[in-house]
Amino acid sequence: MNAEDLVLNFKKGMANLSKTERRRAIESVRDVIRAAAFDDAAGSAYEIERCPRCGSVAVVKKGKSKNGEQRYLCRGCGRTFGMGSERILGTSRLPKETWMAYAECFVLMLPLRECARRCRVCLKTAYTMRHRLIECLSAYSPSFRVERGCGCELDETYFPESFKGNHAKGSFTMPRPSRHRGKQVHRRGLSRERICVMTGVNDSNETFLEVTGRGALSRERAMDALRGRIAAGSVVATDRAAVYVNVLAELEVAAHAAYDPKDRSGGTINRINTVHSLLGAFMEPFKGVSTKHLDAYLAWFRWCRTFMATDSGAAGRTVARQLAHGVCRSRVRDMFNVEPPYMDYWAAPAA
Repeated sequence: MNAEDLVLNFKKGMANLSKTERRRAIESVRDVIRAAAFDDAAGSAYEIERCPRCGSVAVVKKGKSKNGEQRYLCRGCGRTFGMGSERILGTSRLPKETWMAYAECFVLMLPLRECARRCRVCLKTAYTMRHRLIECLSAYSPSFRVERGCGCELDETYFPESFKGNHAKGSFTMPRPSRHRGKQVHRRGLSRERICVMTGVNDSNETFLEVTGRGALSRERAMDALRGRIAAGSVVATDRAAVYVNVLAELEVAAHAAYDPKDRSGGTINRINTVHSLLGAFMEPFKGVSTKHLDAYLAWFRWCRTFMATDSGAAGRTVARQLAHGVCRSRVRDMFNVEPPYMDYWAAPAA
């Protein structure tokens, strides 16, 4: 039977169904289509090259599982594993059609409740799916590096510290009164209740975004973020923050141009300002992101800048392909009861 006959028979069969039966049939067909789309996007399975536990390359085939999947034996650690070890599909009981449905929601940046409704999972599962997917996809984002003779722009942006989340069942105690819906900190300047995110964009339009602590950027934190990313002989543009002068001199950059954001006659750092504008638009629908998960959402933003296409279907296929072959080592229990960072700031006044 060819595709045209299949569609014709499907239409005839749908005409004889009741409204409820038709809705159930449509949902079943949609799952079949999503599973097929996932398989098409994922492509053929790749060969195992090393043990996912110890990293040994002394790997041999060892039988097959009940579902026909190839099993392997590591002669280094003596353990057996399958094709899905440490991959999301291998450690999740959800079928691939559910993950394909979530990939579509992920590309559209839908709220968690809408993701849960479309994928027919609970809110907690939708939450864990998001974070596992971000961990998997973040490995595909290009690394940021500025080589000799290349240029980049550097700057910082700041987010209010957030303890967003449901703390009713946990042991966490709020160190300050709650602020709702990402409400801003009512203190002048760069207070210690703002979280600094150092950012950069190079000539290849690759970006890095790194959470570097509380308040205004210090020399030590700037050096930690830039060491290994800025090579000697590169050309760097920043604003007139004094912290960059000694740090870039120690990194032996070829030239450092410092521009006044209020005076555009001498030049600007418009590319990094554009990144900050896009980042703000990306974060706005979430109504505030918890500081303990800020790194994950920054990784999501970097992935979107690299892979997001104007066609959501193409982006969905990209997510499916990377999801099928990517690695996720986090477990569900690792995603809950995570302690917020930088809590020493609140411990000192309490003492």
